[in-house]
Amino acid sequence: MLQDIEDTTKLVVSARARVARLAPGVVAVREIDDVLTQGYARALEGDAWLMQAEERVHELIDNASEPKRGRELRTIAREHDDVQQSVIELRRELEALREERTRMRARSRAGSS
Repeated sequence: MLQDIEDTTKLVVSARARVARLAPGVVAVREIDDVLTQGYARALEGDAWLMQAEERVHELIDNASEPKRGRELRTIAREHDDVQQSVIELRRELEALREERTRMRARSRAGSS
């Protein structure tokens, strides 16, 4: 999961860089929309993974008889922190790309008026 989120974040960052290099008046809304769709879908998958990990942590806490629960708790906690930070970063990049899309559409409308 973590690698998928990181790869998607790189895709969003790359799309933002391409958009920044476009000549004024060039609109790449379709490409941006595709990247946003993929990015938000991946962020939602990350959210689902986080919820499942939290449920597993609660199961382990509630079931003291489960063997090796300490090790699993530590592993899940580390993974949870890493995935959570990656989802936060992905959402920040998506928001920046969405804002750029809004600016591009506004410039496009102003140029066609």
